[in-house]
Amino acid sequence: MLEKKKTILIIFNERKKETPNPFFFEKKFSIIFNTKIIYISDYFDNSNHLIAKNLNEIIKKENVSIVLFQGDGLSIIDVNFINLIDQKVKKGMLIWDDPMYHYTNRITASACDFILSGCPLSILKFQELGYTAKFLPVETSGSIFKDLKEKKIYDVLFFGRQKNNRTKFISYLKENNIKLFICGPYDEISNTFEKLNKLINQSKIVINFTEQDNTKYNYNPLSSFNYNYSLKGRVYFTGLSNSLCISEYNPSAELLFKNEELPYFKNKEDCLMLIKGFLSNDSKLKEATIKYKNKCIELEDNVYMHEIKEFLEKTPKKNEEIQINIPSWYEYIYLKKNILVRFKKNKFSSFFTQIYELIFKRKFINKKLVPVILLFMLLISTLFILKFPFLKLKK
Repeated sequence: MLEKKKTILIIFNERKKETPNPFFFEKKFSIIFNTKIIYISDYFDNSNHLIAKNLNEIIKKENVSIVLFQGDGLSIIDVNFINLIDQKVKKGMLIWDDPMYHYTNRITASACDFILSGCPLSILKFQELGYTAKFLPVETSGSIFKDLKEKKIYDVLFFGRQKNNRTKFISYLKENNIKLFICGPYDEISNTFEKLNKLINQSKIVINFTEQDNTKYNYNPLSSFNYNYSLKGRVYFTGLSNSLCISEYNPSAELLFKNEELPYFKNKEDCLMLIKGFLSNDSKLKEATIKYKNKCIELEDNVYMHEIKEFLEKTPKKNEEIQINIPSWYEYIYLKKNILVRFKKNKFSSFFTQIYELIFKRKFINKKLVPVILLFMLLISTLFILKFPFLKLKK
């Protein structure tokens, strides 16, 4: 007799075409759960308390047993909002860009029972603080990325945007006569997962860069450093597509590929040497590809999600031993976000309702913030009242 699936609710910040992570998460969780997806940005006509009330009604109606909240970046989902959600369900934080957002994630996660992170290094950082955390890769769907038995017609493939140090590497490889096929997410040849899967299948080697900009968000304490080096989805689905990935070094991947299944380079000279070594020796390339592919299969959704199911079933409700003092900077940026997101979207009713809730229903943890927040509310309310008549004229 088949076991009846439980229901999981995943709450994402907003809909974004260029980042299809919700699509991958829905596919993977649907293997083990009845999966319901909600985008919190669809509810901005309401205040936070009313949004939470609506979500709690959905949780009750759908008999939801687990709620996952997207971490990473700023939204209305903070410690206070998560605490408004039904206390009977298990709550988890779902993150994939933790290197950039770790300092906000680790505070928001204190309202949750567990963390699922796409970064093996961040798992250790959370466990170090006493959190229950488990690694969960994103783009590992074997129904999308698979071996099509295509002929290998490209030596080296790079797909993605040419940013950070990528142009420097690409120029150097071309100067040294490496036949490099390049495409982006909006090119006709690679603008769907099916097309990308075929291209990877047709390539002997896929190159992966890990340098990521740190300076985009000033609330990131690491913004003084221009870059970090983080894990990318290419290192999973390239193997599922039966091609070899070579990657710029990053410590997270080293934790994951412990037996050197993923070849690394640290500079453009290393990269060139790796590529030439594999392209000049077919047996070496084949052996490395098989070893790498077998490791990627361990992470494929139909294999790995049963491990996630066991983790979720064994994870108890919130670990009360984790004690945290909410810092003033955290409380301030989320309070401000709650107001600004409605200001920018011109949500007149919910804008002022939210301000009312913050003044009369919210208990400020950092009392010194009260005059600052009240002054900000006064100024932003005045601006909203002044601009609102002009919005009607534009329509």
